[in-house]
Amino acid sequence: MSDPPSPEPRPDRRTREVAMYGDEMVEERQEASYDWVNEKIQNPELRTEIIRIVKKYHGGRAGKWHSSLCGSYNAVFVIEFQDPESYGMMRVPLPRFSLELREEKVQAEVNLMRYVAANTTIPIPHIYHSGTASQNPTGLGPFIIMDYHPNLVHLSTFLADPDTDPEAPNTINPTMPEDKILSLYRQMSNILLQLDKLTMPQSGCLGYVDGEYTVHARALPQTLTDTITMAGCPESVLGPSNRVLNTSHEVYQFLTDLHIAQLVFQRNDAVESADDARDKYTARHMLRRAAYMNLLPSPSYTSRQEHITPTPETFKLICDDLTPHNVLVDPETGEVRAVIDWEWAWFGPRSMAADPPWWLMLRKPDMWNGGVEGGIDDWVGKYPKYLGIFLRALEQEEEKLGRGQEVTVPCLGEPLEDDKVAEDGTVSEWLDNLHISGDSSTTTTTTTTTISTNQEGPKEPPLSVRMRKNWEDGSFWINYAARRSYGLDPIYWKFIDERLFGENPAGGYEKRAESMTAEARELMEMVVKDKMKEKNGERKVVEWFAEEARGHLARVLGYGQL
Repeated sequence: MSDPPSPEPRPDRRTREVAMYGDEMVEERQEASYDWVNEKIQNPELRTEIIRIVKKYHGGRAGKWHSSLCGSYNAVFVIEFQDPESYGMMRVPLPRFSLELREEKVQAEVNLMRYVAANTTIPIPHIYHSGTASQNPTGLGPFIIMDYHPNLVHLSTFLADPDTDPEAPNTINPTMPEDKILSLYRQMSNILLQLDKLTMPQSGCLGYVDGEYTVHARALPQTLTDTITMAGCPESVLGPSNRVLNTSHEVYQFLTDLHIAQLVFQRNDAVESADDARDKYTARHMLRRAAYMNLLPSPSYTSRQEHITPTPETFKLICDDLTPHNVLVDPETGEVRAVIDWEWAWFGPRSMAADPPWWLMLRKPDMWNGGVEGGIDDWVGKYPKYLGIFLRALEQEEEKLGRGQEVTVPCLGEPLEDDKVAEDGTVSEWLDNLHISGDSSTTTTTTTTTISTNQEGPKEPPLSVRMRKNWEDGSFWINYAARRSYGLDPIYWKFIDERLFGENPAGGYEKRAESMTAEARELMEMVVKDKMKEKNGERKVVEWFAEEARGHLARVLGYGQL
């Protein structure tokens, strides 16, 4: 039996700052993949083979080993070439997933990068070649060979507070003048506006079939990856790889099902008590209930008539990891030279694509709880200032596009229409003010490629209008919670629960349990019993057989795969 509900009054759950933690044992097992890669590349023969393969497709001269590094999800091996100096790399996904999912992920990213490069002026690292594990003689798995830029800096370094703990995620510099923030945001605005023009008739990842890019594979959002690599959810419950979705409602249903699966399968570090388990089940159950009742953000931005007689949807490009940290700029000129890490890019609901960026202050709202920061409430209090600056930058870029000017990614020091970042409009003074050295002779440069801004489909309000609406009506929080597997609980109880389901004075499961069906309450107690048994039992990682995993999920969802 699970513990009965606590008879004592509990603190308002809307003060909760921390959601579920990742399963520490699952993460430790995943981290062994770093050791596996590092051990492999100590072999001189393997390094020679990597050099040979990169050189074969890159075409550079006198290639030699430069460096290697492991990120959270990929390993990168960099080769340096001479005459002229250039760098190429082989990137392989770490073996944190099955081989099938790694190959699926690599192919989706390759297709997406080539599609974006062909349809925007956004600088994408050139892909020389990609292949499956069977095509990689190094034995390291599926791979991409592309350009590497070791001498560029992250755009986030210009925004970051120099006093931030080096071991902690960056936070924005609170003393930076608004005109400089505006210039930085303007570059990101241009990138987002170009991506906003890209649409597909279905939700999922891109394939390249018969000379055309089309959605033909399931979406691979970051939350799906985290559910596997941090919660231990078995891949066997993810459903077929060719499953694409046709409506926004289906996407929200899939994402909220995934939240339930995370709670069901995460054995360790999931709950603190029986009442905490009830809170966590209820947050996921109620958000999923809203998705199946079609209460989550509407796919339409046109007219009331379209709600009455809906037309087929179009889906926007969702880039879960598009932040200033993945935008690389020249440290001397400020020119955007590369936008990297497209592995969690997929076509999804238009409402999600219209969310204002969470990264305006660099750190996620549910992670704004360390050091001197005051938690989510402090994030919410400060965010509107930066959102206002960002929307100004976005409106300036929209105005430029509306005048039919070239679609380019501006530089850090490019003069604005009304706010100049430096008295003489040059990059060097602006960089000096940010304590970054630049050549005093440097002048502003821009990309000169032009693309068409003519688009098919119904007209919609400008992106700046849609972003402002999503913030003001709370759609931002619903979309954030749907896409953030380890940030759901504080976001749901603070910003979603009462918005969707009415007054809840205590802010927890008790009031919501009154509206649940008897079956839902029984399922909740079943999940609570499972979670408490796991919490009080042996800490371990469970290896699931496919049918067993599907049956376990079916106990809660009513069907065996997502």
